[in-house]
Amino acid sequence: MKTPKQYNITPARGQALLNFQGRRFPDKIDVFETELIEEVRNTKATEQTLFDKETDLNSDFRNLLIQGDCLSSCAYLKQQNIKVDLVYIDPPFASGANYAKKLYLRNGGKSEIEAEDNTIGEEVMYGDIWQKEDYLNWLYERLLSIKDILNENGNIYVHLDWHIGHYVKIIMDEVFSENNFLNEIIWCYAGREMDMKKFNPKHDVIYFYCNNNENILFNTDEVREAYTEATEKKYRYEDENGKYQIRGKAIDGSPIDRADGLSSDYEKKYPGLTYRQYYKGGTAPRDWWEISMVNKAAHERTDYSTQKPEALLERIIKASSDKGMIVADFFSGSGTTAKVANDLNRKFIACDIGINAIQTTRDRLAKADASFDVLKIQDGLRLFRNPAQTTAKIFSIIDGFKSRTDLNLNDFWDGGIAQPKGIYSPVKFSGIHDKLTKELLDVYLEEIYKLEDTTNKANEVIIIYAHKDIEINQEYVNKQLNKTAKTELQVKLVSLDSLLGEKRDALFTPDNADIRISKKGSRYTVEIKKFFSSYLKNKIDDYNAKKTKKGTLEQDLSKAVKISSNGLELIEAVQFDTTLKKVWKSNPDLEDKAGIKEKIKGTYTLDTDKFKMKIRNIAGDEIIIDSKCCTRNQ
Repeated sequence: MKTPKQYNITPARGQALLNFQGRRFPDKIDVFETELIEEVRNTKATEQTLFDKETDLNSDFRNLLIQGDCLSSCAYLKQQNIKVDLVYIDPPFASGANYAKKLYLRNGGKSEIEAEDNTIGEEVMYGDIWQKEDYLNWLYERLLSIKDILNENGNIYVHLDWHIGHYVKIIMDEVFSENNFLNEIIWCYAGREMDMKKFNPKHDVIYFYCNNNENILFNTDEVREAYTEATEKKYRYEDENGKYQIRGKAIDGSPIDRADGLSSDYEKKYPGLTYRQYYKGGTAPRDWWEISMVNKAAHERTDYSTQKPEALLERIIKASSDKGMIVADFFSGSGTTAKVANDLNRKFIACDIGINAIQTTRDRLAKADASFDVLKIQDGLRLFRNPAQTTAKIFSIIDGFKSRTDLNLNDFWDGGIAQPKGIYSPVKFSGIHDKLTKELLDVYLEEIYKLEDTTNKANEVIIIYAHKDIEINQEYVNKQLNKTAKTELQVKLVSLDSLLGEKRDALFTPDNADIRISKKGSRYTVEIKKFFSSYLKNKIDDYNAKKTKKGTLEQDLSKAVKISSNGLELIEAVQFDTTLKKVWKSNPDLEDKAGIKEKIKGTYTLDTDKFKMKIRNIAGDEIIIDSKCCTRNQ
């Protein structure tokens, strides 16, 4: 991996400052190489657009779907001199929960095991369990990077809830300036109420800031709220300027002070005390919104656990952008922001670090006839679907690794590596995409000094990093330890690359498929004869084992989940690229995606026997098969 370039972050400009232990003030961001991995084009478009040009990352703007962390994505945009007009982000809420994706066998809804549904468990999409200080440092750095690519007259909406929002408000004041704060929007929604020793929480908060309070873009008329039926009836008169009602002016002592819905007689009787209020289509918008959650039967539902309703994003995008402007979401999730932006004739940038989110967004945008490029940030570390699953997978293949619970370590530690006679080495991983900086190392060392006071079972501490500042090495760590002289423990600095070594391949065991091609007349039939995923096989075995342990399968083993002879129920989607260019370009007429109660076709008719075929399993893993590697029937 090449050493990434860096750019300087523009410092925060607000006066507010939230102080907490371990507070960090980053000043640089790494710029990684970026790869164009797919072109998605709207074949139904009838007019010439920018998307018809030959793909070139330096050409005029195209809609973008970026697989990468918010920091890396913003660094790419800054490098390309791309500025955005509106940002909406729905980052993790520090809720203390893990968000999961249910895995459904795609067997047409007819389960061989006669189960109530065809799920085989869940997969963590991202972990939302944080130490408060880690979360605030994490978000602060990303808000700084977003500010750097926000247009001078741009707007930003940050969506949170009661868990951490009040702290983030102060950080927003610091980054964007308290003078640019516009609204704390309350999104109210209905849902099941429960008896508890407090009021049921039924709202989220959305912090709305501008980048320049002297030139605020806000389209009031686009988001007016409908008049009540009673108010509509008051606009019963009309002149050359349109419909109006007669109101009393706000004058103390006036007999018609602030009165509304007056008859025309009052204009004659009190000519100086009345005025005509013209119809505007609705009341001025308020800062609390009643918008329903996405219900299970909704047409827009994607089954992504944190999906937000299109009506919510429609209100935000209409209010704070005009047609043709660029709308960005750096925690894309289900892709609602990009989808609504496209519907409203805005351009979009959607980013997410998890492959499941990218796939969900990609499929949703393709279905909405959007044209866009899919990019991938080459940050040197291949993810196992998302950071949460990658981290768990890494720890699972480290010899002797035990969880912090097993070793009675506090929440700061990720776990430890067990050694003989009850000795262990506590482990701290700086994260998949977080860089080990001098400031972060200082925080870690303070925790290590505490460890010396609470246990005598640790013989050394291991700090694992994926990325680090160039100045940090084992010699630097040793100097810091000698300077403070607060611990006798050895602190070992280990790179993730060296730790994994030959075990790296254990992170990724590819699926395999038996594909047959046969010619019928002038066309070709492509059939998936068999598909197998060792990962999903293990997942199903674990699922059956848990059911057996609970006693639900002991009476009837026929209810155990079994993979069929062809394994097609393990496939979520199939795509074909018949252009055979360097960049994948899916043929929309050949795309086959199965919903949770559907199944793929498995057999496809093509005009050519030269193609590339992409198969995605129900967990989101993909393989690409070249037609040269397929079996040909004579």
